Amino acid sequence: MIDRYLKAENWDEAHEAMDFEAPYGAIIEELAQLVAELRESDANLSCPAAGQGLYERRAGTARAILVRAPALINVALNYKICAEHGLPFHPTVYYELAEARRYRLSHPISLIEDANRLFRQSIALARAAYRLDTSFETQAVAFRARLPGELEHFIYTGCRDKYTWRASEPAKVHTLARMAREGFAPQLIVAAAHGSIMPGLLLAEALEVELYFVRFSMFKRNDECPILSLSDEAWLAERRTKRALLFDEDVAKGTTLNLFSNRLAPLFESSRTACVIRHAGAGIRPDFSARTWWD
Repeated sequence: MIDRYLKAENWDEAHEAMDFEAPYGAIIEELAQLVAELRESDANLSCPAAGQGLYERRAGTARAILVRAPALINVALNYKICAEHGLPFHPTVYYELAEARRYRLSHPISLIEDANRLFRQSIALARAAYRLDTSFETQAVAFRARLPGELEHFIYTGCRDKYTWRASEPAKVHTLARMAREGFAPQLIVAAAHGSIMPGLLLAEALEVELYFVRFSMFKRNDECPILSLSDEAWLAERRTKRALLFDEDVAKGTTLNLFSNRLAPLFESSRTACVIRHAGAGIRPDFSARTWWD
């Protein structure tokens, strides 16, 4: 997994690599190139001429994969939200859910089903990128070929977020994975998007369990509650008997994870809450957290 190349990063301040803008289709193509490049550099490590420069390039490539792969899910989730809630598909705009009352569009059920299928495939593709899966390039080509025109040219903008970055530090994520494995042995992670996408991918790979995202962005998207559709509930209902880890990457006041857990926990016979970073003044204490932060 890419995390083995990222140990030398500064995880206190968000890396400038998080700031980027590109069309969705171009991001998919770039990820295929990055994954192939990193696998190729692995093959060259046995070469006596391999030096510090190669190690630095590998770290840079892994970092680029780390920050770009979440865009696969981010955009697909936004598309799914638009399809399910009667919002327009716009090549550059993320809509607030409250705007659905104004548009009230009616998208056909076939489009909604396709949007949900694409969303689930985006999670699988992002995980394959983090694993450096040997079939990633083939998967990426097939995924891109199925894209609606609105998504191919959707302009994704990434920006620095110090809390998401801090929560994505591999050492912390693996600490959380160990705690969750020993204390609960989860079979499924349900994470609050969008902020939890990057660390959620790392955590799911570390635990080798299923992963699903439900949009709940109180501060960036003004969501008042988790955006849980009938499609989400149907998918999760099929996994009701699984031990579910309800995840948010960073718990400051604790409001987001508390509301997220209140809504999602009743859908499972057994669930626990988790975060990578818990701030000392947080109003709730998740069942598992890798580090308590004092800022």
